[in-house]
Amino acid sequence: MIVIKKSVAVNVLLAVLFFYSCNQAQVIKKADNQKIEIEPKVLERLGDSVQFNLKVSLPNASIRKNELYAANLVFTYGNNRYKFNNSLMVSGDTLDPHAKIEVSGRFSMPFLAGMEKGALQLQSGITNGRQEIEDRAPEITLTQGIITTASLAQIGQYRGQQMIPVLGTHIAMDSPESMGMLADQWQVLEEMLAAYSNLPYTAKTPFLEVLKGPGDWSHKKWKMEGLPHFVELNREVFSWYETNYHTQFESKREGISDIQRSILARNIRQGTVSADTLSEQELAVAISKEPGWSEQEQLLRAMEEVYPSPFVYNNLGVVFLNQANRVTDTREKNQLLENALFAFNRSNAFFENPHAVYNLGLVFWLWGDKFSAYNNFYRALALTRSDQLTKTYEAALGAVSIFNGDYRLAAIHLNKAESNPINLFNQGLANFLAKDYYNATIKFEESAIQNMSNGYPFYGLALVAARNGEMEKLYENLEKAVNRSDFLRNRAVADREFVLFHEQEKFKEILRKK
Repeated sequence: MIVIKKSVAVNVLLAVLFFYSCNQAQVIKKADNQKIEIEPKVLERLGDSVQFNLKVSLPNASIRKNELYAANLVFTYGNNRYKFNNSLMVSGDTLDPHAKIEVSGRFSMPFLAGMEKGALQLQSGITNGRQEIEDRAPEITLTQGIITTASLAQIGQYRGQQMIPVLGTHIAMDSPESMGMLADQWQVLEEMLAAYSNLPYTAKTPFLEVLKGPGDWSHKKWKMEGLPHFVELNREVFSWYETNYHTQFESKREGISDIQRSILARNIRQGTVSADTLSEQELAVAISKEPGWSEQEQLLRAMEEVYPSPFVYNNLGVVFLNQANRVTDTREKNQLLENALFAFNRSNAFFENPHAVYNLGLVFWLWGDKFSAYNNFYRALALTRSDQLTKTYEAALGAVSIFNGDYRLAAIHLNKAESNPINLFNQGLANFLAKDYYNATIKFEESAIQNMSNGYPFYGLALVAARNGEMEKLYENLEKAVNRSDFLRNRAVADREFVLFHEQEKFKEILRKK
């Protein structure tokens, strides 16, 4: 009797296992019959993230009322895995058994270093209401690699160039944009306005309010143009101020030559004499003569103690910004950027000026916060009417717009920028990413003509050739690019734009040559 009971129990267990195995196989087969569509088919970095749409279609009536379909995504790169918080799910209880089964969603993940070589994988399965089936359909690789072409947009970040670019708008005392940036400059103009006796104080008050507000001299003067009595004050006060502003920097202090000023500046740097041994203007001129960032920092810190001003803090921030652009250690870089951030905010504390606001945008650019960078560049644009500064800010806005994937907006900004090699390359890049290969080629060629030692325009021409399937042009321009830049050589190895050519012997040979 006991033997019979054991036999029955074994048979029941085998039947359960057989039923489970069949059900498991059936579920996996259902999940395996799914049709998956991903858009874009090759992932692309836009700004600091990667976004895509996913749609899964299943055969009619493939999910019963007590079953749940789930598709989970993971991005693997190197030894790392990024798991998405959301997944595609649909319950059979909510479905019309005669209707087509479709489930879709939009996904986003932050772009992290190394992801350009990774793969997006999906694992799906169906569970029933009584028991979850652990064995799901095998993982499916949806797409490999991430296109990062938009990240080639340039503002001046260091990428292994022999000549390290200078970042930021450094206030030079011989430029019109420097007016009002020293400690007492607006005070001088305020005193001139107060001393002008042909108008009552109430008529001059709106002009004083503009002087205390944001913007550089070009912006303040533009705002004043709409005020009553501007023509009179411009003729009697402002024109004299503009004419005589720079002459005070050209005149030498009695008894002090250029050599003596240089010697005193060195002594100030070494701390053997006080900073106020030189006047504010003389110290500003001495700083402009120093070629090294550390020497400039020493003089600016000394000047800060006796002549604090928007000039001091903006230029000190520029020093930190460029020092940060020249180091590879992340901790040191971040500390220098923190120093720059503090200095630019101190400059703006005197009055919000476009120099410091624009330079703040560069801090955020180097930090990877392109949204804050764009906002600062745009604000700087609103704070000036200087043609030269406007072109600089438009160029920066164009570069950030490329990085963020708005190529039409990038073209609008860059068309208003100066036609130099960097901006022409960015214009070509915006056209290329918008699939306007004809105009991209023109801009890349113009950039190359202006600076034949720069590898970027040749890399751009190689990108165009790759998309057009022009192998000879691809190899010719890629060789020129990588011979001029090790950064581009290293990039080309994993660049998804060249994925069809990575295994070609000619391609490998070009990357091996040095």
